[in-house]
Amino acid sequence: MKKKRTAADMHDPQVIAETPWFSMRQVGRDGAPGERRDFYSIHYPRPAVGIVAIQDEKVLLIRHYRYLIEKVVWAIPSGGVGEDPAVAALRELREETGWQAQRVEEIIRFNPSYGSSDQLFITWLATDLRWVGMDADQDEVMETGWFTFDEINQLIAHGEMPDGLSLVPLLQLMAQRRSGSLTA
Repeated sequence: MKKKRTAADMHDPQVIAETPWFSMRQVGRDGAPGERRDFYSIHYPRPAVGIVAIQDEKVLLIRHYRYLIEKVVWAIPSGGVGEDPAVAALRELREETGWQAQRVEEIIRFNPSYGSSDQLFITWLATDLRWVGMDADQDEVMETGWFTFDEINQLIAHGEMPDGLSLVPLLQLMAQRRSGSLTA
């Protein structure tokens, strides 16, 4: 039986590249006796948030261009955290959609690629929404739209919503809705 790896098997960590958003790290990892391999990972100093806004049985989505995959896609509002994650989620909702939530509760937090990074996504459910208006200088979002869960299923099936930050909380809410435990 192989030895289970632990943090004690990792040695000599070093940052080999750094940006304002993340850093790339290298660490030596003990393998078989006398064997050490390099392991590389991406470190994110702050989590990202996503927010699922629901009103009248519909979910508010944004449409935007994602240059890394060269596609225009639908997604939940999301962004980086520079403050309390719940506050960041509410800020992103208002900045990207013009809607403000009176209530927010955490849906799920997850590590989307724990084999190569420590990135953390924290997702929120927003309810009791009120329109406050879009920021004049907002340039990320092409449009917003309200979608039923059936319509979201179609977006997913047609590859129009490919990001995990949107998919995980939406699929979680769909499962809760099917089981009758979603009250929003």
